[in-house]
Amino acid sequence: MDNFREEVVVRHKPGMYNAIYYLSWLLIVLSGLIALTQLMTLTQAFAGGFSVGAIIQVVVMLLFGGAAFLLWRNKDELRTEYEYSFTNGDLDVAKVLNNSRRKYLTSLPLKNVEARGEVTHQSFQRYVTMKDVKKHNWFLNREAKLYYFYFTKTSVKHLLVLELSDEMVALVKSRGYLNFGVWQS
Repeated sequence: MDNFREEVVVRHKPGMYNAIYYLSWLLIVLSGLIALTQLMTLTQAFAGGFSVGAIIQVVVMLLFGGAAFLLWRNKDELRTEYEYSFTNGDLDVAKVLNNSRRKYLTSLPLKNVEARGEVTHQSFQRYVTMKDVKKHNWFLNREAKLYYFYFTKTSVKHLLVLELSDEMVALVKSRGYLNFGVWQS
């Protein structure tokens, strides 16, 4: 019988992020329109030869066009969710952007975990201050109960901070998925 649990972590208070998301769409449209009008008048500006005004128009077009592209490219980061899947001792983590794109982050066999516990426990400070550790904060709500996993993968030390539910924690702790002495509490 398989042990399987899947959880999706969403923001508890998404109001500000939604407002910024809609504001970014407004800025995308405005920046795109400004860049487009600069492009349309650019042919007239260069008709008389090179001038300071024509060069300024090119710079303005590139700035607003670049701003529209960067805003469009990164707008989905404001609507992020994390998906945690636990299957028979493997914890998979994925990032879901705006309910449309899914980005696989990692798969963690719990047998590889060297230390694990709550972020509020004093053992977490030992791992977070270590040098040469890649830190991954894959959670959304700072006030939630956070857990850390310290492990080595392909000779690189990693520290994961996740927002797991009590049911997921109970499943991870059960059935000997973790090595002896790994749980720090």
